[in-house]
Amino acid sequence: MPAAATITPLDLLTRTSFQVVPAVLIAATLGWYLWAVRRLAARGRRWPLARTVSYCVAELFLAVATFSGLAAYDDSNFTMHAVQHILLMMLAPIFVALAAPVTLALQSSHRRVQTALIKVLHSRVAVVLSSPLVTWPLYGATIFGYYFTSLYADSLRDPVLHDLIHLHMVVVGCLFVWPVIGIDPLPRRMSYGFRMLFLLLTMPFHTILGMALMSQSTRIAPGIGLTDLHTGGALLWVSGEFLGLLGTMAVFGQWLRTEERAAKRNDRLGDAAAAAQLEHWRATREAAAKAGTVLQA
Repeated sequence: MPAAATITPLDLLTRTSFQVVPAVLIAATLGWYLWAVRRLAARGRRWPLARTVSYCVAELFLAVATFSGLAAYDDSNFTMHAVQHILLMMLAPIFVALAAPVTLALQSSHRRVQTALIKVLHSRVAVVLSSPLVTWPLYGATIFGYYFTSLYADSLRDPVLHDLIHLHMVVVGCLFVWPVIGIDPLPRRMSYGFRMLFLLLTMPFHTILGMALMSQSTRIAPGIGLTDLHTGGALLWVSGEFLGLLGTMAVFGQWLRTEERAAKRNDRLGDAAAAAQLEHWRATREAAAKAGTVLQA
């Protein structure tokens, strides 16, 4: 396999790494989503196009990470692996959450399936897995445990372990961003202020990870050069902080829009109450005037 310095954009476009398990999972989940959208449309209910596009983008990220030249070179080039990590654990989960697959499943399923899904959503397992007290340390333990134990080197030699780690990254990434984005129903809702704090507290993970990888003086796996390792560490550092800051700004904007809608709703209710009060006062005045006329007569 070519050395890291010889990899070109053309290499990334022309080399592929087809793997059966990721291919089946991606095809099955994308097929289910499109089928559910179509089934919902057959019932006369329109599913937002933006959510469908978001899910397709997420699946595209997963496909690029597991089938393209990134996957072909990720066992010999840490920079390629860092890009793969960003796609699997950071970007794809964001777009999956924006696609609201749980909401789609609830709306497109039969009553029996809906009841089962609601039970799962309110189960103790779901409560635990959606808690920031679990997702925050789980996210940190995943990225540090992978790179600073023998797990990374072992995954380069074992294809099954490699696929399991990729799946774990996607699942942990989804568990992490789902409560932050908050479109799908969850056992507990985080306030917008807490969501921002949650994201800000996660940003140091990537800072520490990137700094630690950039300061490494020994190889973390055979075939991974130190210059390549430092480049990949810098990429993880910058991308983690950038996405964390971008996510914090997005949550803040969502918070402002929610407050603005609530203010407009309160204004409408206030106007309606004032109009009703005025109408009541006019009716009372007219009734009093009529009563006075009757008494005079």
